[in-house]
Amino acid sequence: MSRLQSAIPSGRNARLLGALMAALLLIVALGAACARPAPNTAHVVIQFADGQTHLRTISWSGELTRVQALELAGYAVASDAAGEAICSIAGQGCPAQDCFCPANLWAQGQWDGEGWNGEAWPPPPVQAGDLIAFRLGVHPDYSDWGLAGHLADASGYLAADRALEWLRSQQGPDGGYDDGLNPVGAAVRSLLALGAAGYEPAAWGSPSLDAYLTQSAASDVVAYAESSAAASGKLAVAVAWAGQNPASYAGLDLPALIAGTFDAATGAYGGGSGDTAWAVLGLYAAGQPIPQRVVAFFEGSQLGDGGWAWNEMQPQGEVQHTAVVIQALLAAGAPRDGDAIARAMAFVRQTANPDGGYPYQAPGESDLGSTAAVIQALLSVGAVGDDAEALAAAQRYLQSQQDADGSLRAWSPLYATQECLPALMGRTFGPLAGGQ
Repeated sequence: MSRLQSAIPSGRNARLLGALMAALLLIVALGAACARPAPNTAHVVIQFADGQTHLRTISWSGELTRVQALELAGYAVASDAAGEAICSIAGQGCPAQDCFCPANLWAQGQWDGEGWNGEAWPPPPVQAGDLIAFRLGVHPDYSDWGLAGHLADASGYLAADRALEWLRSQQGPDGGYDDGLNPVGAAVRSLLALGAAGYEPAAWGSPSLDAYLTQSAASDVVAYAESSAAASGKLAVAVAWAGQNPASYAGLDLPALIAGTFDAATGAYGGGSGDTAWAVLGLYAAGQPIPQRVVAFFEGSQLGDGGWAWNEMQPQGEVQHTAVVIQALLAAGAPRDGDAIARAMAFVRQTANPDGGYPYQAPGESDLGSTAAVIQALLSVGAVGDDAEALAAAQRYLQSQQDADGSLRAWSPLYATQECLPALMGRTFGPLAGGQ
């Protein structure tokens, strides 16, 4: 045997050598991976002047400033020369060359474990696990400037983030959702949920939720919107929240459709207070005028217990519907300290359960959708004193019903998760107390 032949491994030895080399390469690769620092994760909350609130999760390695965090979350940002003061986010605010013009009312800070803290200056680097926030006020005198009292509790945003990720996993192959009841209704609730957190429906899924609603299911969407004033109103809210045009969506002019259901003689839309509440909220979201006669209709249809029943179908008030009417009344211009709101809130308060939740109709077990609507009503009227404690208890109840996968426990986890996401985000259907 020649030296060359003896230097060539036999078939068995070659296979052994190959296996050893592969194992060595794997060990080297694993060592390199372990040597690399794991990405940091944090959350970013942005509330714009119209009350629209965006929630994003970011991951990075190394050091990160707040401006860089915003950019990493996908937003165009203008800052001062030091990179500390926020001039504008997504074009709202002031240009970098005039950072402190009157339109710059951006406040920034982070959750410190007990509340929103915007005092640290210069802004510290973002750390793993941080929840940082940016909020644009609306009053030039800075009377509504800041984070505290305007943003939801950190636990709500974190619960919303988990719920959104679960919702993403439930999207069907056509881009829509199936709750076993009405696929279009399920898609509309998903659109509301995405809008509450500032996500683009055109980028949600493949095909996207937007493609489902405006293309593959467009004819069903038209039928849904034309079925009632409540349906067209709810769709208008969802469309507006998602950054779309309610006057031109899936071939529909939603404000015109809503207006066509108005009875000037009674001040009602459609069949009663249920239709009217969502019609008003749809017009409000679309930036359309609301007839003053609506307030008188709500006052006239208010029941003796202070609540409202859906389209006046029974003599006892329903907690969830009453909480929605409160928001519609405020959207229609009713005063927060008026008699109708006072009676409605007294009705809601006395239905609270010991677990912090609220039933659909009292007495009864706590219901997720009703509790979510009450949270929105409390945020709308400005929860202080006992109402602030009730708000915190309701938020705790809602979050206690969230499973590890992010869904909320109910007869339909999909329905409940969609319905509760706006409340987890601290988003109201009508005007939010405090100016937004």
